[in-house]
Amino acid sequence: MLTARLQTLPGFTHLHSHEHHQAVVGIYGGAEVSVAGSDGRLDTWRACLVPAGIRHEFSGGQENQVLVINVDAWHPPVAEHYYNDFVAISRLFLRPAVVELDDHLQQLVQLSAGEIRRSDSDPGIRNHLATAILLALADRLNRKVAESSPRRTAFDPETLRRFVLEHLNQRITVEQLAEMACLSPSRFHEVFRQVMATSPYQFLLNTRLDQASQLIRTTRMSVAEVSSRTGFSSQSALTSALRKHRGVTPSGLRQRN
Repeated sequence: MLTARLQTLPGFTHLHSHEHHQAVVGIYGGAEVSVAGSDGRLDTWRACLVPAGIRHEFSGGQENQVLVINVDAWHPPVAEHYYNDFVAISRLFLRPAVVELDDHLQQLVQLSAGEIRRSDSDPGIRNHLATAILLALADRLNRKVAESSPRRTAFDPETLRRFVLEHLNQRITVEQLAEMACLSPSRFHEVFRQVMATSPYQFLLNTRLDQASQLIRTTRMSVAEVSSRTGFSSQSALTSALRKHRGVTPSGLRQRN
């Protein structure tokens, strides 16, 4: 699900992106952060959250140390014991952000860093402590959202698109998306059509078909595995949808390469 390590940031890093999410938590010292063109400051009271595919770079001071936590962007099967934790953590990466740590979370980070230094050769300890930090951070951010005004509109097409991409292997409802935007389902339909020029249902279907088509063309995954990863109920359901809406079959897509 994730891996973690303590690291000293160099004087500068090249602008880059990667296929996994990344959380960089300050341990001591400071660093400058540039994520998706926005600059910020990382220190012992802040963490930087970088979603997969977002370009970013760091510039560390003379004395610094950070906890780098890499999180898989692909969701595990529902049957996995850590599935619920993964879903909670993945919500941290709906958008890039530099977030503040409260007193208790900062203490947890510092205590965890000390334990990681003591047992640096044990990846299990590192990863379990990193998971605890991210779950605690997710809990705080969820509470903050819950305390905000329910009337506030938060329709952000990019946030919704990223949420859909990261939860393709799950059942996604229009009600879920409407709740994220702090809108009623009927109002959400109206605003969605105005902004996206399509219906929420068609958007979900097209996103699933786009991702399924890409996986079929660029990987050796079986069609059954692709259908599971992109939220279709079965291999035949994916095949039928491709034939109906794209006029192609999985075998036809692979033959094009």
